[in-house]
Amino acid sequence: MIKVFNCFAVLFLFTISVSAQYRNFVELKDSTIIRGKVELSTKLFRSSKIIVNDTTEIPLSEVHAYQTTDGYFRRMYSGYGDSFAKRLEKGNIDLYTRTQSYGGGGSFVPGPNGTSMFVGGGMQSSQVEYFSKDGGEIQRASARNLKKALFDNPESMEYLKKRDGMTVVQVLGVIAGVTIAATSLASQSDSEELSIPAGAFVGVMVVSGSTWIPYFQKKELTRKAIKAYNR
Repeated sequence: MIKVFNCFAVLFLFTISVSAQYRNFVELKDSTIIRGKVELSTKLFRSSKIIVNDTTEIPLSEVHAYQTTDGYFRRMYSGYGDSFAKRLEKGNIDLYTRTQSYGGGGSFVPGPNGTSMFVGGGMQSSQVEYFSKDGGEIQRASARNLKKALFDNPESMEYLKKRDGMTVVQVLGVIAGVTIAATSLASQSDSEELSIPAGAFVGVMVVSGSTWIPYFQKKELTRKAIKAYNR
């Protein structure tokens, strides 16, 4: 009985493995599709490539899109080189995301005896969202582009209207934060102490909060607008 159970378990796992490999594929720029086990190889100082079924190597420069167990990835054209964006939402409107790295500006932090120190930001990264309509060109998920693509869906446009409101909150918050910091620094202009007043830190916190809190709310509203369009 145990042997029969083990045989069924092995057969079940084999079926899952074969099914997963069949779902995975590579689509070349000439529209050729190759199915099987797909792995991305991005070794340092070597050209990136995709390996299919542990044997076939395909230069990433020849790939239009690929599907792995991690999801579906599509090439970013128009100056993005071999960059690919991951699909988050599939439908009439496909939503994509891509990691973008940049150098951080750094910030002042409190130091000993009322002083302050500047700490560099180093390399930072953020998720940038893109979309395509009806399988067309991938474009930035900006307010202008989304409104042009989703204009014929009232529910989607309502979400985008709320998204615009978050942009206003961001702008007003940044203005308020800069004003608080500038006023505080101006009040210290005649002081001989080399320190950053508390008001300046408050201003920085206001700028940071008013930037990032609406940022995440805007991303959520963008996804709701796309989901509404795809229903």
